[in-house]
This record gives sequence, structure tokens and C-alpha cells, in this order.
Amino acid sequence: QVLAGVYPISQLQEPYSAVGFLATRLPLPTLLQLRPPASTAGWTAWDICEAWAEKRGYKTAKAARNDVYRAANSILRLAADGRLRLCLRPPGYFAQKGEPCPLPALPH
Repeated sequence: QVLAGVYPISQLQEPYSAVGFLATRLPLPTLLQLRPPASTAGWTAWDICEAWAEKRGYKTAKAARNDVYRAANSILRLAADGRLRLCLRPPGYFAQKGEPCPLPALPH
């Protein structure tokens, strides 16, 4: 709903799952030119937000840590504004066309 523009980004209390949803469908680290995390083997939504906060210089006021919440909101705004293009096909699109689906089926 957030990425479709139905629910306002500013109302989200936990934006990391929406960033994770976006990251499963787009190569966010490549598109945003992020440095890979040193501690883990792969990217998580939190890692993407932390790397984006580091790149943009988003820091918390008191502790001067990376502001991952602000970074997550920023990434979602990029998608909502159309600067990160997300295209979703209607359900059954590939079955109707007779083509294999390029992404695994998502649980409902």
C-alpha cells in the first residue's frame, strides 16, 4: 500500500519491511550504489537502510549514529516519486502469456 501511494510513508512506524519488499524486487544496492556490509554475507533491509544513511550522511541528533529510520523513509520516497521504478504485473499474467514467471510465487 505504501509503494502504491495508498498509505502515507510518514505514517509508517516500521518502514523496514516495505524496504525489504522493494529490495526483493529491485537490486537496491546496485541502483543506490551502496557499499556491501562487512559483517554479514548478504543484504538485509536494515543493511540497505544503514548503508544509505551512511552514504547520505543521515545521523541521529544525540548519539550521532546512522539514522536508519530516516534512510528507510528516503528510499520509500524515491520509489513513491518514481525515481526507483517498481513494476508489478497483475496476478496470472505469465500463465496467460504462456511464459515462466521470473520471480518465485509469493505467499498470500
